[in-house]
Amino acid sequence: GQRTGNPDIWVIDLEDRDHPRPFAFSCSRETSPAWTADEQFLFFLSDRGEEKKTQVWRIAVSGGEAEQVTSLEGGAAAFVLSPDGVWIAVTSGRGLSAEEKKDLEDGRDWKVAGEDRTIHRLWIVDADTGEATPVTPEEFHVSSASWSPGGDELAIITADASGSNETYFNSRLELLDISDHSITLVTENARGNPSWSNDGKRIAFIYRQRSEGMTLPAGVVAVINADGSGLKLLGERHEGTLVNPVWMPEDDKLLVIHLKGVRGELATVSVGDSKVEKIEELEIPYYLRKSFDISRDGSRIAFMKGSAKSPPEVWLWESGILKGSDQLTRVHRWLEDKELPEAKVVRWKSRDGTEIEGVLWLPRGFKKDGTFPAVVNVHGGPMWAWWYGWHGNWHDWAIPLASRGFVVLLPNPRGSMGYGPGFARANFDDWGGGDYEDVIAGADFLVNEGYASRDRLGIGGWSYGGFMSSWAVTKTARFKAAVAGAAVTNLFSFHGTTDITPTFLEEYFREIAYERAEAYRSHSPVEHVKGSRTPTLVLHGENDARVPVSQGYEFYNGLKQSGVEVKMVVYPREGHSFREIRHQIDLIERVIGWFELHLK
Repeated sequence: GQRTGNPDIWVIDLEDRDHPRPFAFSCSRETSPAWTADEQFLFFLSDRGEEKKTQVWRIAVSGGEAEQVTSLEGGAAAFVLSPDGVWIAVTSGRGLSAEEKKDLEDGRDWKVAGEDRTIHRLWIVDADTGEATPVTPEEFHVSSASWSPGGDELAIITADASGSNETYFNSRLELLDISDHSITLVTENARGNPSWSNDGKRIAFIYRQRSEGMTLPAGVVAVINADGSGLKLLGERHEGTLVNPVWMPEDDKLLVIHLKGVRGELATVSVGDSKVEKIEELEIPYYLRKSFDISRDGSRIAFMKGSAKSPPEVWLWESGILKGSDQLTRVHRWLEDKELPEAKVVRWKSRDGTEIEGVLWLPRGFKKDGTFPAVVNVHGGPMWAWWYGWHGNWHDWAIPLASRGFVVLLPNPRGSMGYGPGFARANFDDWGGGDYEDVIAGADFLVNEGYASRDRLGIGGWSYGGFMSSWAVTKTARFKAAVAGAAVTNLFSFHGTTDITPTFLEEYFREIAYERAEAYRSHSPVEHVKGSRTPTLVLHGENDARVPVSQGYEFYNGLKQSGVEVKMVVYPREGHSFREIRHQIDLIERVIGWFELHLK
């Protein structure tokens, strides 16, 4: 069978912290737990029903069997409970009518490009009876929703279509009135999960801020009055990146995840003067943004915290006399007696003098004698970043590679998050320019400082990291092996086939591909394959909508026809992120095997 993850819900009694216990669990998936205000019920999402559709379920805290609450034809994508626990706001896809089901059975299963079947409507559901009423139009998409403290309005992030292009780049913040289902615009350029102030007057969210003379926006924490007036950006000149804002009880601060270079921290930002104050260092992956929850009175914060030696665990921070943090779970105890590689934060100067930061992983028994093989592992995005913390899975290769004797460098070149909006935009109209120089300077740093052998360097990465790896092998022969995972290799054809067309590349390169073909082509690795010599492993998910598998085939065939040693592996059913466990294991084994073959 095709094994994927199977999450369950556990409960920790804060009076008896040493005994976490499974609470909602089965052979199906249980996610998104939410307590009612009176703590009588726990609501959650599960696909445990007969139809195997994800729906909202609830279980009494006193015990007993879970019961199914919603029976939406399109299933439940996400939900949020009203403050009084009487209603649930649920986003749900469009289900199939009886006629459409018959069409499918009869083989009439063609798809029309541009006809959107995955719109998420918002429904209001009676938490007791499961009776559901749609409250948004069929033709636009709701990404997330948040109840006002009074329960009479919902703040919703909406878009005109459900495709990734619209929901990522063209979404807005609107208010839905519960009484008459009227919808009013608060602001354009909004994304994330809206958070209401406790007095119900203001909403915090992420605002996509544009800069003069540049089509590329950067996400900034913002606060706006519920009537759409008084937009205020917090930390737009801050040297880090703030994400996932949630109001603190006094309404003077927001709780945020603060990406401060490679260091992630739980912090507050003052609504008055944008002052950022650290609560706790987190050492967690940047994709774990919804990684904390705050108690109603603000005295306790539960959060995820990891380390370079352990994946994230659940911790609790408390204010007052008990002020401080306590680890609540020890899921990864089995790692404690393993001899794991060491990580440290390093910095180097790029060719133009820009300081670049990264995380360096050193294998056990490392000696700084210039003999070790090394891999430069470039992150995706490009508006993303590597972090100091755990790096051990199909996508994060540092610990598996360092455990096999490789020095591994994780650079955050220009274009990365965590260093302020200016740095995040610094590879605008320049993919493979300054950012490439930053990566190459990192490789030079490894050699010049005695961390690695000049003759045993490799490069690899996923998505934009795959782009940078494929670009590097067309520019230099210094790397003796490369891994291009889900790599953008032809910007022109990528623009015509990705699910984030047209906005993604249009924002980076000023105009769409057909208006500016030469710029798109000149930044494309496939245009420069002639003369490449680096043995390259191309990895791709067959159903990748973000970076279609054709990008991998173009590069594979280009290298092959140029006489370069190249191998391509395609994984059925996988998209841009891999879900099946056997595929994940095979991928990481191939990455290690390829570098061992060519660098050792």
